[in-house]
Formats: sequence, C-alpha cells, structure tokens
Amino acid sequence: MAAILLYPPFWVAVGEAASAAAPWVAGALGIAVTAKVASDHMSKAEDQAKARDEAGTDTCTTGNCPCHGVAVISKSRYPESAQHILDAQAAGQPSILTIDRPNAPLRRAAATGRFPREPGMQPDEYPPAMFLEGGAGASVRNITAGDNMGAGASMGNQLRKYRDGCKATIIVGP
Repeated sequence: MAAILLYPPFWVAVGEAASAAAPWVAGALGIAVTAKVASDHMSKAEDQAKARDEAGTDTCTTGNCPCHGVAVISKSRYPESAQHILDAQAAGQPSILTIDRPNAPLRRAAATGRFPREPGMQPDEYPPAMFLEGGAGASVRNITAGDNMGAGASMGNQLRKYRDGCKATIIVGP
C-alpha cells in the first residue's frame, strides 16, 4: 500500500506508487519523488514566472529587472565553494540565476540524489538548488561540510530580501 507524505509545498507519493514510477530518492530527506512529479512542479514554476512577466508583475524574466540581487562568495572564507562556482561557470553554467525557493528540495534531489558521498564532505551543487536553473544537469562535487554550509548561508543571507522570481548574479570575491 502506498502512502502520501506531505512535504510543503506539495504532496509527494511515497511507497509502491513512487517505486513503480522510477523515483529519485531524496537522500537525507528520505522522500521519494517521481520524475513526473518533479517535472510537473518545475514546469509549473516556469509557467507561473512567464505569466507574471506577461502580466507585467515583475518576475525578472526579461532582463530589465528591478529585483536583481548579487551574491558574492568569498574565496578566502569559502575556498572550495568559490572554486566550484568558478569551475562550473567556466564550464558553461550560468552566473545569472532565478530565485525559486519552494522547489529547492526537488532540485537538490535531482542534482545530488545519486551522487556518491564521502565522510566529512557534502555534495555541493552549482547552480544551487534555490535557483530555477539548478537541479538535474547541475555541477556537483564533494566539498567539506563547513565550507558548503557557510557559503550556502552567506548566499542565502545576501539574497534574503529578494523574492522568488527575482534574478541573482553569483560571483566570487576576495
């Protein structure tokens, strides 16, 4: 018998139904997410952003964005995260990203769910899961937990005042 687990902001099927649909296992979260559920939620977020833009309600999809933040990740404080950002951007990952916090757990699972873990390390993804461009196809590497959590907290604090749909440029600083 399949169970349903409420994981805000949406319902996620867990159990036999999810297993039959080739789920992603969301690592530490312990939830199963089907590819269809993830795809539907990602498409919905993109459709909502496009609709708000067409309505002129400032979703920052046009490039003329009054809600465009900048997050600077310090290379001296977070050297591993900073190097990962530089490497990922050099390999073609975007530096200008779209904030979409509600769907971050799905993107994190898509990017890191099957990535091999190492003791004392955490999988770091770029683009980060809090952005619409993150998820499947993100660059992932293991970095020390403190560096990963510190850089994530720094980025989150710098972008706290920007709402979902706003753009953010991620850069590496001294």
